[in-house]
Amino acid sequence: MAEGIAFDLVKGVLGKLGSTLWDEIGLLRSFKNDADDLRSNFSAIQAVLLDAEERSSAGKESHALRDWLRKLKDAAYDADDLLDEIRTQAALRQQQYPEVLNQHQPAGKVREFLSRANPMHLKFKRKMAHRMKELREKIGKIAKQRHDFGLAEAGPLRQAEFKRPETFSIVDEKTIVGRDDDKEKIVKLLLETSSDHDVSIIPIVGLGGLGKTTLAQLAFNDGQVTGQQRFDLRAWVCVSTDFDMKMIAKPVISAAGENCALDNSDAVASCLVSIFSQKRFLLVLDDVWNEDQERWEKLKVLFKDGKQGSKILVTTRSEKVAEIMKTVEPHRVKGLSDDDCWTLFKRRAFKEGEENDYPSLVEIGKQIVKKCGGLPLAANALGSMMRFKSRTEDAWSAIRDSEIWRLEKEETILPSLKLSYIQMPSALKQCFAYCSIFPKDYEIDKDDLIRQWIALGFISSHETWTSMEDIGNEYLNDLLWMSFLQDVWEYYRKGTTCRMHDLVHDLAQSVAREEVAVIGAEESTRIPESCRYVSIYSRFTPQLVSSTVMQRLRALQFRESGSPTMNFYSEAKWLRLLDLHDSKISMLPSSISKLKLLRYLNLSENSIQELPESITSLCNLQTLNLSGCQKIRTLPKFLGRLTNLRNLDLSDCSSLTIPDSISNLQNLYALNLSSCENVISLEPICHLKNLHYLNLSDLMFMETLPKSIESLQNLRTLNLSNCISLLSLPSSLCDLKNLHDLNLSRLKSLVTLPESIGSLQNLRILNVSECSSLESLPLSSSDLQHLEKLDIRGCKKLCELPKMIQKLTKLRVLLNNECSELKGMPRGISKLVSLQELSVFVVGKQDRVEHCASISELEHLKLVGELEIKGLENVTSPVDAKAANLIEKNLRSLKLKWNVLSAEEGMDSTVLPAEEIETVLENLQPHQKLEELEIEGYGGGKFPSWMMNRIGSCLPNLVKIKLENMPGCSSLPPLGQLPFLKALTIRNMPAVTNLGVDKFPALMRLNLSSMPVLREWVTVLTVDDEEGRRERVPIFPCLTQLYLKECPKLRPEPCLPPSVLHMGISRTSSENLSLIFERAMPLGDGDGDGDGDGDAAVSPQPPPNKGLRSLQIGGCQQLTCLPESLRSLTSLQRLIISDCEDLERIEDWFGELSDLRSLIIQGCSSLRYLPAHKMTALKRLHIDGYPLLFDADGRKYPYKEQASSSSHVEESSPKEEEEKKIG
Repeated sequence: MAEGIAFDLVKGVLGKLGSTLWDEIGLLRSFKNDADDLRSNFSAIQAVLLDAEERSSAGKESHALRDWLRKLKDAAYDADDLLDEIRTQAALRQQQYPEVLNQHQPAGKVREFLSRANPMHLKFKRKMAHRMKELREKIGKIAKQRHDFGLAEAGPLRQAEFKRPETFSIVDEKTIVGRDDDKEKIVKLLLETSSDHDVSIIPIVGLGGLGKTTLAQLAFNDGQVTGQQRFDLRAWVCVSTDFDMKMIAKPVISAAGENCALDNSDAVASCLVSIFSQKRFLLVLDDVWNEDQERWEKLKVLFKDGKQGSKILVTTRSEKVAEIMKTVEPHRVKGLSDDDCWTLFKRRAFKEGEENDYPSLVEIGKQIVKKCGGLPLAANALGSMMRFKSRTEDAWSAIRDSEIWRLEKEETILPSLKLSYIQMPSALKQCFAYCSIFPKDYEIDKDDLIRQWIALGFISSHETWTSMEDIGNEYLNDLLWMSFLQDVWEYYRKGTTCRMHDLVHDLAQSVAREEVAVIGAEESTRIPESCRYVSIYSRFTPQLVSSTVMQRLRALQFRESGSPTMNFYSEAKWLRLLDLHDSKISMLPSSISKLKLLRYLNLSENSIQELPESITSLCNLQTLNLSGCQKIRTLPKFLGRLTNLRNLDLSDCSSLTIPDSISNLQNLYALNLSSCENVISLEPICHLKNLHYLNLSDLMFMETLPKSIESLQNLRTLNLSNCISLLSLPSSLCDLKNLHDLNLSRLKSLVTLPESIGSLQNLRILNVSECSSLESLPLSSSDLQHLEKLDIRGCKKLCELPKMIQKLTKLRVLLNNECSELKGMPRGISKLVSLQELSVFVVGKQDRVEHCASISELEHLKLVGELEIKGLENVTSPVDAKAANLIEKNLRSLKLKWNVLSAEEGMDSTVLPAEEIETVLENLQPHQKLEELEIEGYGGGKFPSWMMNRIGSCLPNLVKIKLENMPGCSSLPPLGQLPFLKALTIRNMPAVTNLGVDKFPALMRLNLSSMPVLREWVTVLTVDDEEGRRERVPIFPCLTQLYLKECPKLRPEPCLPPSVLHMGISRTSSENLSLIFERAMPLGDGDGDGDGDGDAAVSPQPPPNKGLRSLQIGGCQQLTCLPESLRSLTSLQRLIISDCEDLERIEDWFGELSDLRSLIIQGCSSLRYLPAHKMTALKRLHIDGYPLLFDADGRKYPYKEQASSSSHVEESSPKEEEEKKIG
């Protein structure tokens, strides 16, 4: 690679020249003088190389200096190739004559034998001597030319000191600054239903680096958008430069859970039309560049049959793209304020509170921030860079005053990012520039990226105690911290992949220059001859890569591009990395053995049935990936010859038999056998002494682990997840003293863990989630003093946690949802000083559960995220609740639960009187930042002050609230004072009679259930405006989802909220059902309540009702026919009727619902008549179990035959619809 890379390249060559390996094999002895000259000249060049590269990075190099750097890199590559070839030849000779090594002969004897064993070896030595001489002369000339440029020599240590924080805070990583208003606007647009377009297209437009993608992610994952089947389908597509149907199809088909061959355009189009048809979908097209309107029009046809309310969210830098695609006005993202940029910068540049010690640096930092142009990406990158600058004014001023800011701006490279790259530690630059080999927005597997870095020589381990994988992981985390890579998040957790922001990708391409090439589907450009790293994402043709280029390549990736030609293997002799993932190949030619220097070979997701035996001669091979090759049955007999193999991935090779020779792979670092169903014996694997990572998940037939597993003393990660036949674990498992991560999840038959598990003193992560038979954790588990995460979710029989849990002082995460038998928390849990995430705190009954912790033990725990407190009926004193100190905990979600049955059972013992229960809740006041609150089973008669008159100031950020099972409360809190409340559920509050008259400005979802005396529900207020005129104001202006269950007396006054689009009503009388829908539309002129004078003075009318789109009616007894008031629902598109056992007929007027597309009827056993002949717009019909259903002429109704003979009706499955039925 080019800019800023030569230093590390030269450093690598010097490292190889200085290796003691050469003395051991004797191959450099014959040209010792040449080797010494190379060392000397490279060392002299290295001394001035940093100055040369700094000039190049700053754009101050002359043409001659640039040419000198290019020649130097070419020579360094040649030297690296030569040294690797010599070492490979030696390795092959040793493989050919292993008996020489096995006898532990002295080095002199080995050299003597190798020199005379074969005339071919002598010929090779003469050839190498000639090349070494040529190389020495070339390097000597380059070394002399260094004096022509006045380059300054650097001291021996120029490496920047990089101090990335040891851990990343999940909360801090997810905190977005200055985008709350933007998010609210986007979410509102997503939840609106347009009357003009079934599918609305919302562009988000702004400069690169402003956070358009982040904003789209926030909206895409917002609870209102994801909850309650708001959208039938949600899919995210990273578009970037490729804008075609197949590219969009893959993630959409995956999200829909469908299967479709992607090699046929017509089949893909048909599949997409089927997926989108009659579904309300949300599709994000991220980073769109296409400005060809014709291409967009062709693609848009695929979405046209989506339900009304479907949305396509588009992010783009181009106003033209937004104009072409929009159906609503684009949302234009503006830059952050300097204050917001400073917040981001400060978070990265200083430890928490450290800025207070450096007021002068704060002032300089704020001046640097002004150069960010409001771009969060730039603020994060600059802040990360300053983290490892010395805390002196000179160092910080040098960044502020750098000439980079004054350079003429390149088209796409931000000066702030360029400056951060220049300051990047030298070891990272090659790794960063190589990432430009992936297309923009490509999702990069982190572990695989590290393996590629290692294969290409970017990482070397000079310290025997640190593996190359560990060093690579540090490099990766450094780039993540500096914002040069970005984590891809899965369910609010960092996933196993990352990607590069497109502006950072532009920088990577800029510094890599012509040494890295990415050939996309629409590109036919020939690859430049200076290129050494190539990825091809189009159909491969020999013309793409010339013979000259092939002979220089070090990395070649084929992605879904077909297999290369056979002669390719003989030409690419310097190749270190070959990626043929999903290249549709069924055979690997034996000529693969010609790639002698190959270290990385990815053959995953192909139809290969076997590997050629010649592959075992690839003595440098470090990574072999065969994952997803389901047809492969055997591995080469002499697989053990691959003595340098470090990573072997055989996951999902379901037909494969593992040979015993695998035990010879003594350098194997990682082995993945997940879903290898034919694995019979693990004994050969237990001989792999260097193994650090072993994945045995989903081995369904594995019943035992061998005792010999104890021999894997270097093992750090062991995954046994979903080995459902595994009944017990051997005690020898606990002899794996270096184990860091143990995954035992979903071992359904596992009753207990080995008693000696506490001897795993280095264990960091223990996952026993969904071990549904697990009854207890061994006492010794309290001895896991380095444990950071314990996952026991779904252990339904687990009764207690270890009594001495307080010894786990490094525990940060305890996940214990769905542990229904857990009776309490152990005493001493307050001593878990590192605990940040606790799913559930169970308050145990003091006289029944031994060693049970009081709720007061929450006091000093610094919890964040989500917390559920169960068993509050067991709190013995309101003082303990106060001591829990919830007000100081930065929680996002809080659930407070009293078990009503437990309280009733224990009325004679410890349950508090109602007044003290009220004080308990008063004392459980949460932090102001709380977003979600649930209270269940509360036995008091009134709500606490922080929920009543102070609710607006105490809970200003509340978005969701649920109140359930509160028999003593007769009135509700003033919830309308919560400006951001979007979801409200009230269930089983039998004493509440009204909802009040507060306005709910943001409420979008309302669920009322089991409210037997609830009557008054005012939906419109009549108020006086500033001029004294009376006007109607809707109380629920944003309400779109309404669900009513067992509310027999509820009456909306004067009408249902006009904005409601989706409604469910169940277990109410036919009379009440009729009355509710008589009020489905707002009152119009002349439709008043009889007071003509009063109504005439009210102006203007409330906003017109757009009409219900979907309706569910369930469990309504004595309902013999649908109320005629439903005729007014002219916009209804979907109707579900379930468990209305008295329903006999659906009247002919039902055919007037001209927009109705879907009708589902279940459990209505008395139904006799359905006017199907009048429902001409119907697309989907499902009727379950009606032997006596008749048609209009009184004949037995053959609905199945009618459905199959009518082109407009599709029959859906009962199972599909059962999930959507309301109870």
